[in-house]
Amino acid sequence: MTLKNFFTPAAVAIIGASQNKNKIGRQILDNIIKGGFSGKIYPLNLQEKKIAGLKAYASLSSLPRQNFLKLLVIIAIPPQLVGAEIKKCGQLGIKNIIIITAGFKESSPVGAELEKEIARLAARYHLNILGPNCLGLINTWHKLNATFAAADQETGNIALLSQSGAIGSAALDWLKEKDFNFGYFVSLGNKTVLNEQAIIEYLASDKRLDLIVAYLEEIKEGTKLMKLISRLAKRQPVAILKAGISAAGGQLARSHTGALAGSTEAIKTGLRRAGAIWLENLEDLFNLLLLFRKEAWQNQGNQALSIITNAGGVAVLTVDEISRHNLPFGRNWDLLGDADAARYQQALQKILKDEQVNNLLVLLTPQTATEPLKTAQAIVSAAKKYPHKLIMVSLVGGAAIARARDYLEKHNIPSFDYPEQAIRSFEKLSSYKSSRRDLATYQILKPKFKKPLVRIDYLKSLNLLKTYQIPVIKTLKYSAGAQPGLKYPAVLKTVGPNFNHKTDHGGVVANLKNLSQLRQAAAKLQNKNKVILKNPLNYLVVQTQASKSQEMILGFKRDASFGPIMMLGWGGIYAEIFKEVKLETSDLNYQRALKLIKALKIYPILNGARGQQKFDLKNLAKALVNLARLSNEHPEIKEMDINPLFVSPDGVLAGDVRIII
Repeated sequence: MTLKNFFTPAAVAIIGASQNKNKIGRQILDNIIKGGFSGKIYPLNLQEKKIAGLKAYASLSSLPRQNFLKLLVIIAIPPQLVGAEIKKCGQLGIKNIIIITAGFKESSPVGAELEKEIARLAARYHLNILGPNCLGLINTWHKLNATFAAADQETGNIALLSQSGAIGSAALDWLKEKDFNFGYFVSLGNKTVLNEQAIIEYLASDKRLDLIVAYLEEIKEGTKLMKLISRLAKRQPVAILKAGISAAGGQLARSHTGALAGSTEAIKTGLRRAGAIWLENLEDLFNLLLLFRKEAWQNQGNQALSIITNAGGVAVLTVDEISRHNLPFGRNWDLLGDADAARYQQALQKILKDEQVNNLLVLLTPQTATEPLKTAQAIVSAAKKYPHKLIMVSLVGGAAIARARDYLEKHNIPSFDYPEQAIRSFEKLSSYKSSRRDLATYQILKPKFKKPLVRIDYLKSLNLLKTYQIPVIKTLKYSAGAQPGLKYPAVLKTVGPNFNHKTDHGGVVANLKNLSQLRQAAAKLQNKNKVILKNPLNYLVVQTQASKSQEMILGFKRDASFGPIMMLGWGGIYAEIFKEVKLETSDLNYQRALKLIKALKIYPILNGARGQQKFDLKNLAKALVNLARLSNEHPEIKEMDINPLFVSPDGVLAGDVRIII
């Protein structure tokens, strides 16, 4: 169902409006009136005849006959009464609802049941419901402030979504302080019906918007969100601040892959794949808003960052920070400590004429000759003359630069307390511009699923790899007799569910040079593990020992929201110590697999550093792509890793595998 009438209603009804100005329903009503909403406004209250100068109505059914499809209903009454009002909406043909009320699944089991009923009614009557437990929405283009938070009504080119009402309220207050105008604000609340995907999908159709920013506490349908954001990324940037990262990161699974690719990393990997701008904290969010203009992110010229300064020490620290973020540095113009506003103005005119300068950071510290306010005025004038160039400012100081900072903020010039903040924000913008050039839309894969695996032992696991064209080292189940096809030196291993970490339990014996040594080693392991080996899933295997190889680890962990997250890294017994791994989503192709390999710190070694022989990276990439296909075709596999995968100049061979169903 379209959200057009939800965001641009012809009329608004407030259930829970009151004469008491301290009530939330009354605060919402006052905001709608104060904001200049031009449509009909209907306060609903069982006792009152008039509220805020408007006629009050006892119920939805008593409203004047109209097209209910264009009516937005806002509910701010106790939670136990909400369900009945939702049902009335459905019966009357009202489709668009905001539930401000809290006290649902976030508060108690009883509240959770009330929320389930809302979901059932929404499905039955095909309703658009925002919330419950939300702040509401603001559409400045429509002069609609349907929240209980104060906000300016000037329009802007940013949309802000927040799952938390408190964070949303803080963001609105910050925007007001900074004289920063926005187009839309949406408080998502519990997301019982409308979630971030539905809202972003609608907002992305508004060509007036330059950026969509979302603060989220949970992402339930990560693959759908990846598809949406990646489709939008080239024309509509989306930035995400995800809360709860540390809690999610603590959920470690049993295998190597689980420990190295938990839910936290799945979210980061999925959103990076989608082309979203990843935000680490609220400072990132607010600072990004300062500098994000369509003219800036669409400029694809020279992306180096240049600086103007009147303080050499600040310039040195700034260049250090640019280097730490691996950003290209342009030029430094040191105007010296006695630079007045005229010297800044002359420098700006000269520098911005240069076609190679597209990004400029102006630094200023208050010194004897400094004229902060006049310099700020010169910066604003230059920014108007060169709207397609990004000009950031860092006025480092206190009272002496306060008026200049206020002037810059009122004229929408990105102003930062410290240059490091500007550079970190610029890095977000720069990374987005770089990634979107070759970003492909994420496709939700729907392969023909294979027969589900119920229980799989070690040798069957290796055979599964062969089925997906991942070569496996010669492996035989140990028996006391001759081992046909086995070449020495050989390796003896204990395998099975009780031997997840074989080396830690002395379950690997290498460099066995003949059958006699193999039998002696087997006898020791069998004697040491008598009880465990009674389980038929635990047994001994013998393998030809790999040589001249680099040990790698390949694997995946299935995230409930983002699907299989692929892992590639340094393998062997040190995999969990060094944790040198790279992660990707499972829609891998050969080119992206190669790119992942090249991102590894050990890539120079794999590629033949210092004249050494190159390893077979072509077949390493193919193995990763084939494993991704396996992960998509066997959804019953929760986690899987191949460790080690032996990579040599002549190919790749899986040496060990672990699968968790």
